[in-house]
Amino acid sequence: MPQLRNIPLTYKEGVYSVVDFSKDIDEDNAISFDYDTQYQILTYDIPVGKGKREMTLYSVPEDELIRTLRAVYGKDETLQNVTVSLNGHETFLYIHYENEEHAKQEIWKFAIRNADAIVEQIQQCTDIVARLFIDYYCDGDNMDYHAVIGTAAQMDAVRQKYRHDDSCDNSGNYPSEYIEGDNEMLKTMVRCAEGYPSENFQYAVEIMSKYIEEHALSALQKTEDFKYICAEYD
Repeated sequence: MPQLRNIPLTYKEGVYSVVDFSKDIDEDNAISFDYDTQYQILTYDIPVGKGKREMTLYSVPEDELIRTLRAVYGKDETLQNVTVSLNGHETFLYIHYENEEHAKQEIWKFAIRNADAIVEQIQQCTDIVARLFIDYYCDGDNMDYHAVIGTAAQMDAVRQKYRHDDSCDNSGNYPSEYIEGDNEMLKTMVRCAEGYPSENFQYAVEIMSKYIEEHALSALQKTEDFKYICAEYD
């Protein structure tokens, strides 16, 4: 099986796979990968500003990683992105931003697309809805953003079980499945941008939550005491 080689930060314009690069690329000017075969964990450092930031991806089959990894270089020979196809889904390992403003623009565009995908799923609900929750979490490395629907019937069951109205405002008390967009892409986009990942994540959260409020709620059949609740969880 071909070796997982370093990906240079500058190279001739084009799209390349891992076998296209030399074994002797300088680590200081490249993305270097460390792959744990036993646990299928990929660890690597990406350039962010003047420093580097460690990234980790879990459940990465070695054969798919080697076979599908692609590095894209622009006309200025700068590495634009690195992707890998996992279970038929294109996953970004690295995204290059020209500057802080460019990063904000790209995160904003992704946040709108991601929120729209969540809205489309929410709109498929035909039950009467009592609660729509947005739950999110960020610890710098792990990130999550999802919606949970609480139907009127489910809320009645929650109220009878816990005997307290506050229990109705806790998404964890509802059996509905999580409604998600692309959390892996969200994580990569905010961590490849300069600044604190938690602040970049919060920027995306505010965009997505506002978009969902503006586009999903009007399509739902709601109870009179319906609530839209956005909250960070531990």
